[in-house]
Amino acid sequence: MTYLFGPVPSRRLGRSLGVDLIPRKACPYDCIYCEVGPTTRKTLTRLDYQAGAIIAELTAYLKSGGQELDFITLAGSGEPTLNLGLARIIQAIKELTDTPVAVLTNGALLHLAEVRRDLAGADVILPSLDAAIEETWRAINRPLPEQSLAQLLEGLAALRREYRGRIWLEVMVLKGLNDTEQELSALKRVIRPLAPDQVQLNTAVRPGVKKSAQPLDPGEMQAVAAFFGAGAAVIASSPRPANAETAVSDARFIAMLARRPMTATDVAQVLGLPLDLVQRRLERLCEAGLIDRSLYQEQAFYRRQNNK
Repeated sequence: MTYLFGPVPSRRLGRSLGVDLIPRKACPYDCIYCEVGPTTRKTLTRLDYQAGAIIAELTAYLKSGGQELDFITLAGSGEPTLNLGLARIIQAIKELTDTPVAVLTNGALLHLAEVRRDLAGADVILPSLDAAIEETWRAINRPLPEQSLAQLLEGLAALRREYRGRIWLEVMVLKGLNDTEQELSALKRVIRPLAPDQVQLNTAVRPGVKKSAQPLDPGEMQAVAAFFGAGAAVIASSPRPANAETAVSDARFIAMLARRPMTATDVAQVLGLPLDLVQRRLERLCEAGLIDRSLYQEQAFYRRQNNK
């Protein structure tokens, strides 16, 4: 599959079929924690990134019977709202299936009315807001110079006014950057009027672009959730494994690891395979020079070699 990945067990969305709307890696931001890797094309320009081909692949998958899904998630290797075909893709999914549509977005383009209109057909929108102090926001998300935090907040507020679906706001909390009382208090103040249906607290559980993106431990994350109060929760580990498969090719392993670094446990959950089998396969692929292994927070992560 070129544009589809998974289904994968998502921490937020259950069994989710991912749809990659943007080539690696076009985005208005270059977030220090991004597990996909550094932004190679920093842009605010919306283009028609193969919308017809994406719809064709989705149609073939869904008409083939696919697998039972909780969500179809528009996300992938860049910022999905950069795709001018976004509304057309959402409409096509709605015509093909009753499976709800989720969109992961950094929110950078939400101040544009056309983008909010394009998102109107989604069932859940999951935007990000990592800081409420300009200097911190720029340090974490590294936006284009012409972007501002005020513009992002304006877009989030407009989305809340106009959008009839659910909004699950993600906050990436990083040690020493936005985890102080001052930073969290500022976030709490700006989030309240945005009235998201959920505030989902995340931290750097996978290796990102910069080593400065360091995670909080579970106890610290629970303390942050308590500080935010009702409606805020730490994003939990995936609640359900995928169904077992009797045979999985090396190419599928490598394709998964081309998108983001994963632990052996992550891979085992996605593929529904025994952990010991997955570990042996990953070691063999490392020895063959097809994937790399690196340590992050005392865990081994695997990714496709030379994955730029």
